[in-house]
Amino acid sequence: MKKLLLFLYDSFAEFEVITLVTALKRTDYTLVTFSTKPKGEAITALSTLCYLPARSVQDIDVDEFAALVIPGGAPHPFLHDQKLIQVIRSFYEQNKLIAAICGGPSLLGAAAILNEIAYTASIEPSDLEYEHVMNWENKRNERLVIDKNVITATGSNYLDFAEEVLRRLGGVEPEDKNPLQYFREPSMS
Repeated sequence: MKKLLLFLYDSFAEFEVITLVTALKRTDYTLVTFSTKPKGEAITALSTLCYLPARSVQDIDVDEFAALVIPGGAPHPFLHDQKLIQVIRSFYEQNKLIAAICGGPSLLGAAAILNEIAYTASIEPSDLEYEHVMNWENKRNERLVIDKNVITATGSNYLDFAEEVLRRLGGVEPEDKNPLQYFREPSMS
């Protein structure tokens, strides 16, 4: 069974990953959620909806998963969580897919990954809580950037982000230019 790991935290922007999570249902991947809180404690998303992660970061075995997804929001409280940073770094070092959107790439910066790849994010040098982890020289002014085993995107490009993650996971045909067309154009059905 293939598994995808999704990091949930208070203030995470679920709209940036909900299309991806919905589309995963058509693949052979199982979604597993986790947080830095003890198992059984709820997370309150940006929308104020509450989620109950399946695992705590303490219970994560990277070998069990094919990919890690990090949504945006306000992840700065987690930049110094050593167990979380170790999990992220392990995904990178094992050449497993990492996908981070909006503010999520700041956690890649905390894991020193942004020193090794080109990336994009919805974070600017004026966002002072992130300045100590971001490598601004490697940031690209693009909607989506793929470098090595890492996909990054700006927050408003969540459909392109979802499509690229699905492509990398083998969840859509590589030649399908817009596999999530249903979400792009209003229809009468």
